[in-house]
Amino acid sequence: MTDLPEGFTPLDTTQETTLPHHRRRRRSIVPPGKDDRAVFVGQIANRLVSSFDFYLFSLLSGLVLALGILLNSPAIYVLAALLSPFMAPLIGLSFSAPVGSITFFFQSLLGLTLGAGLVFGTGALGGWISTLLPGLNFSQSLLHAQFTLPDFFLLTIGAVLAIYLTVRNPKQRSLVASVALAYEVYLPVGVSGFGLTSHLQGLFPEALKVSVVHVGWVLLIGTLLLVLMRLRPFTFFGILLTIAILGGAVYGLAQTSAFASALQRQMIPVETQIALPPSSSPASGTQPTAVATLTPSPRPMTQTAEVQPSPTNTLVPSRTATVTITPKPTPVWAMVNSPSTTGAVIREKPTFSANYVASLLNGSLVQVLPETEFADNNYWVHVITEDGIEGWMVRSLLATATPAPGW
Repeated sequence: MTDLPEGFTPLDTTQETTLPHHRRRRRSIVPPGKDDRAVFVGQIANRLVSSFDFYLFSLLSGLVLALGILLNSPAIYVLAALLSPFMAPLIGLSFSAPVGSITFFFQSLLGLTLGAGLVFGTGALGGWISTLLPGLNFSQSLLHAQFTLPDFFLLTIGAVLAIYLTVRNPKQRSLVASVALAYEVYLPVGVSGFGLTSHLQGLFPEALKVSVVHVGWVLLIGTLLLVLMRLRPFTFFGILLTIAILGGAVYGLAQTSAFASALQRQMIPVETQIALPPSSSPASGTQPTAVATLTPSPRPMTQTAEVQPSPTNTLVPSRTATVTITPKPTPVWAMVNSPSTTGAVIREKPTFSANYVASLLNGSLVQVLPETEFADNNYWVHVITEDGIEGWMVRSLLATATPAPGW
């Protein structure tokens, strides 16, 4: 044994050399060595392989979602997300770059596609059933066919929690993260399938595009988070896949204008959207060209002095008559304003038993035509949407900036 300087003991030496090392190991979630990280990522990948339970609960979630769409119940929408499986294939796609295996990438992609296909199929089944049950309202489904900032926020929280907890403890699965991912990915897929067979405007393929963009957002967030957690790709395929995910996600978000539409929808108040469109403003209803053609002032200048007074006298009454004539009435625009639901349904005829032709969210604009009918204890008005869809709506579900007579 070597002599120690005065004041030092072997215990002090052990603490000096080992204690910081243990502290560093406790702080580090990912193994520091390259080989150790490869083994660690491989273990995570084995736990993210789709199982039979994943497809079974995907089918169950899709059936509950179809019921929620038919009943127009937000609570059943949430129940469908709660019954959905842990989104292992979606998280596995984010881990494909550090894993660096093309087999694992396509395996995760296939698993997610099959699970989403089951949800899409059950949604299409619900859409077919809706054609046999006229008189239903499906306004709640439109909320899952558009981009909103709260949806992106919820999706980001779910992706970060799912990936972080998977790295920290691969055996642990967060219910909050799974529900958030399923709510933003599976529900738009089911709504899209419902819109395909029900022919309801605004659901297919709009909702399917929302789901695809949400998947790309999860891949983007997951790839960046794994790089920050030192799980960088080591193989050529992993590096190539990382570049493709980052570039594809940014390009897809830019092309679909998802953030722009979500931001515009959140920042512009609904009240400001009640203004009349330029194409249908009262100014466009008048015909100033008729006034211009009835005042040919330069023409009498070329004639003799005897003939000049006669056309001038005859044109004065015609000018005043033209000004008072209104060939077309001012269009009346109304905003959908349902106090009990998130929107209203347009039907082919003024009755609740008629087939629906479109479903509009609160705040949407329609042009009100002069025709009015009283049926099913409600007043119905003839309307045309901004997209040219024509039908009948319950008058009490509309609010007008320029009220029509009798409203």
